[in-house]
Amino acid sequence: MLKKSLPVIAAGLLAGLLSPSSDVAAQAAQVVNELRAINARLDEQVVPFTVVDATGGLCDSAGPGTSTVEITVDSDGTAGHFVITSVLLLTTAPGIPETGFLGFHINHVDIDGERFFTRTGTLLGPTDGFGVFESVDLMGTPVRRNSDKDAPIAGGNFPHQIVAESDGINDVSISMFCSTMDDDVSFSHIKVSGWKRPADTITVTFTPGS
Repeated sequence: MLKKSLPVIAAGLLAGLLSPSSDVAAQAAQVVNELRAINARLDEQVVPFTVVDATGGLCDSAGPGTSTVEITVDSDGTAGHFVITSVLLLTTAPGIPETGFLGFHINHVDIDGERFFTRTGTLLGPTDGFGVFESVDLMGTPVRRNSDKDAPIAGGNFPHQIVAESDGINDVSISMFCSTMDDDVSFSHIKVSGWKRPADTITVTFTPGS
């Protein structure tokens, strides 16, 4: 009877000796898997971003005619989305002339290759003095329903936020008309803010007018 029991006892002792290392290995594997899951979730999360194009450039030169300026926002991510919540422009020296703009308004926005026409009224106008600096945030500005750029009948709004795919190039392009009367007008800074995935890089490019 004892002889028959020895193999069973030995197997039990061996299992007892091996079980702690097996448990440790299993626990370690579980921890690794949980860390991988956490990292995967972090990759899917978004963080705030602010990108400034400090090069800027000419909006329009004095005289007849209207130039077209463009702001392009691009993410280098290969998948997923990013969000734009603010596109803030600042004029540069010598500032806005007293005559202001004949017209500075959004024409359309391209998002992932699809064009949306969002014509607004004049976003920057005459000032109470020469050389006054002005700024405007494009997001949420009213879209006009009539042809009067200076006193438009407001319709909807330019988007308060834009969600775009990270894949591809030139994910978001905002096209604007710009015209001045007496003096050249330029922008010094274009500041774009929003949300992106931690690993992605957002670039902002301003294409000047003429």
